[in-house]
Amino acid sequence: MRILKTILNIILSFLLIIVIAMSFAINILGNKILNKNYFISKLEETEFYLQVSREVENGFENYIYQSGLPEDTIKNLFTEDDIKKDVNSIVNKLYDGTDITLSSENVKENLDNKINEYLEKEDMKMNNQGKENIKKFEDLIVKEYTKNVNASNTLYSKGHEGIETLNRIYNKVGNIPIIAIIILLVLLILINIKDLLNGINYVGISLLSLGVLIKLAINLINSNINIDDLLVLTTSISNLIINIINDILFELSEKSNICIVAGITAIIITAILKNINFTKQEK
Repeated sequence: MRILKTILNIILSFLLIIVIAMSFAINILGNKILNKNYFISKLEETEFYLQVSREVENGFENYIYQSGLPEDTIKNLFTEDDIKKDVNSIVNKLYDGTDITLSSENVKENLDNKINEYLEKEDMKMNNQGKENIKKFEDLIVKEYTKNVNASNTLYSKGHEGIETLNRIYNKVGNIPIIAIIILLVLLILINIKDLLNGINYVGISLLSLGVLIKLAINLINSNINIDDLLVLTTSISNLIINIINDILFELSEKSNICIVAGITAIIITAILKNINFTKQEK
């Protein structure tokens, strides 16, 4: 009977580790990965809009010297609000599946006005070839703007499909891990009803084991992947993803610390109380 009881305790403790880990994963999934407000807050935190603006301007500079136009022709073709609106349109694509709309036409119109002002100021008349060259230059600038703001239509479409899949999983799983934790704790109490300290000890072992496993997993990730050097499409996107990954790893590390402290505390308290009970029985 005692052997069967021990086996059941071990099985329940193992299951407890799994469902607590699942509850952590579901919590991070709901509060971070599937949370559009969290994602937008990360855009602000990492100065994503500013970085995209700089990438766009750097891209423009690759063409201005070839055009023969003054350098200020490519300045102020867009505003910070334009970038913010366009980036948020991409975020909406990721989370809501809406179409991406960019300020490319505004950029082209502003550039066209600047070129015409320059030509009028210099009293220059364009022949057909000159007009064609200007049109090609404007198309290149618009293409550069679109490429730097909307790095990959395919990636964002796939991203939306991935988020939809995760949302379905999240909605199906829901509170199952929490319910499972409660059921397992009740079973541990019932099995150890005559020796509750034994049940608390197994819970402590589960928490300690989970905390250590999470620590090992984080160390394994950090030792095999140089997260801070990840490069995904553009520097701005890379910095955003790195920040989110580090944030998730930090939260997991905090949760593992809580598990380790709670587990050790439960084990120590159990050992002390058992020792006190044993001493009383001896007396």
